[in-house]
Amino acid sequence: MTSHVPLLSVRDLTVVFGSGSHAVSAVAGISFDIFPGETLGLVGESGCGKSTTGKALMKIVAPTSGSIELDGIDVTRQKGRALRNARSRMQMIFQDPISSLNPRRRIKDIVAEPLDCWKSVVGVERDDLVADLLNKVGIDPAIYGNRYARQFSGGQCQRISIARSLAMRPKLLICDEMVSALDVSVQAQILNLLQDLKEEYGLTLLFIAHDLAVVKNVSDRVAVMYLGKICEIGPADNLYHSPAHPYTKALLGAALEADPDSPVHGEVLQGEPPSPLDPPSGCRFRTRCPYATELCANEEPQPREIAPGHQVACHFPLVP
Repeated sequence: MTSHVPLLSVRDLTVVFGSGSHAVSAVAGISFDIFPGETLGLVGESGCGKSTTGKALMKIVAPTSGSIELDGIDVTRQKGRALRNARSRMQMIFQDPISSLNPRRRIKDIVAEPLDCWKSVVGVERDDLVADLLNKVGIDPAIYGNRYARQFSGGQCQRISIARSLAMRPKLLICDEMVSALDVSVQAQILNLLQDLKEEYGLTLLFIAHDLAVVKNVSDRVAVMYLGKICEIGPADNLYHSPAHPYTKALLGAALEADPDSPVHGEVLQGEPPSPLDPPSGCRFRTRCPYATELCANEEPQPREIAPGHQVACHFPLVP
């Protein structure tokens, strides 16, 4: 982390789908910061709102309320060309590497598309930049540049997606489950590549995933999300070794670790998350929490700092 001023500052972000009795609060008033040069991991069960959060930051999904400030510019208030300018400074890598690329286009044209849209570089300079980006991700442009996206494997497609995302030299990269569809050996290659490119290009990352082991290895800080809310956020090492929220502890208890000396965090979480159509009153986790009391049903816990940079939204945090 190189600055105390956040690159991205999100406040009370809410995303609601539908209306009336069919309204689904996919993201329910979350707030967090990402600082220049850091990687913030965002984890949680399927359906907790992780991917919706990432898409809302890009305004692929329209936020219902709240603010998203990138380098001091409130993206939610921008329209037209001003919004385009703001969005060019952050890019997104999607979960399915194959369907995120146009199968009818050659990969050199896919990587060049952002440059062509903005007309930032043309001619030989454009071709050289595309070739350089493909080389950076391990794809030889002389051999593979004229091939179509449909001719590549999932891991190769994800490399192409990374190259495309770097074309506009963004400050923030949003990685939405970018390795979950890949084999474990390929995952390691892609993550190592991403780390190298982060250092070379000075990137800041929001790394969305459900694999806790992957998140731990790539993240400086981790935010844990449950049913549209962030329940805990803090430095990766602190959060993994001393989880303060019962849900975080349960998630870690469900994760498989190859290290026999790794700490054991207790029993695996039981039951299914409540429906986002009708979330529980008070604390949303209380229906599955072994420590829940009447206070948890009547009053929603607010985030509070229990250690430097470590916040938890729980009435009864598991503080050692």
